[in-house]
Amino acid sequence: MENSLAKKVLMYAGSLFLLAASACILYTLTQPRWSENLKAEITNQPYARTITVDAEGKITSKPDIALIDLSVVVQGKTVKEVTKAGNVSMSQVIEAVKKLGIESKDIASTQYNLYPNYVYPDNRSPRIDGYNLTQNIQVKVRNLDQVDDVLDTGISAGANQVGQLTFDIDDPSALKKQAREKAFTAAKEKAKEMAQAAGVSLGRVVTFSEGTGYQPPMFANYAMKAMSADSGAPAPSIEPGTKELNLTVSVTYEID
Repeated sequence: MENSLAKKVLMYAGSLFLLAASACILYTLTQPRWSENLKAEITNQPYARTITVDAEGKITSKPDIALIDLSVVVQGKTVKEVTKAGNVSMSQVIEAVKKLGIESKDIASTQYNLYPNYVYPDNRSPRIDGYNLTQNIQVKVRNLDQVDDVLDTGISAGANQVGQLTFDIDDPSALKKQAREKAFTAAKEKAKEMAQAAGVSLGRVVTFSEGTGYQPPMFANYAMKAMSADSGAPAPSIEPGTKELNLTVSVTYEID
C-alpha cells in the first residue's frame, strides 16, 4: 500500500517537472533575445565620420566712448555738515558737466560712502572725531574730443578726486557680427584644407559653438594732468588707442 502511494507521488512530481521544463523551453524559443537585438541595434548604427576645427575672428576698432570717474570727498564734525557740503559740491560738479552737453542719462552715481573718523587717545576708548563722505559719479563721454574739457570742468567745479579714465566701445554688437563671420570663414577654410590633405570631402555642419574674448577697457591715468594743471605746465594729451574683439568658433563637419 505504502509502495503504491510513493510511486504515485513520484509520477505526479515527474509530470509537473516535465511540464515546467517544457514551458520554459517554449518561452525561450518564442521570445526575442534582447542581447541579439541590442547587438543588431549597435551594429546598424552608422559610424560617426566627423572633423572638428577651431578658428578665430579678430576685429580692431577705435573706442567711441570714455568713462570718467569724478569724486567729491569732504570732511566735517557732524553728519549734517558733511552731507550738506558733499551734496552741494557734487551738484555743482554735475551741473558743470551738463553744461558741456553731457546728458543726464550719461551721468550715473556709483558710490555714496559716509563713515566716521575715530581717534585713539592714550589709555582711553576710541571716540568719533568727525565724518568723511565720498560721493562718486561716472560720466560717459560720447565725444572723445571733450574728455579734457570734462576732466578740467569737473575738477574746477569741486571734484577733488579723479578715478579711472577708461575708453571703451559703447555697442560692440556690430563688431561681434564681423568677427563671427571672419571666424566661421576661417573655420571652413581650415576644414577644407584638412579634408583635402586626408583625401576626403567635407559634408554638412553637425554642431558649432562660439566664445568671445573681449579686450577689457583701456585705462588712462589722469593724475599727471592734474599736477600739470596746478603747476602751469602743459597737460599731456590723452589718446584712446584701439581695442580688439576676438571671437572663437568650434565647428564640427561631417566627412563624406
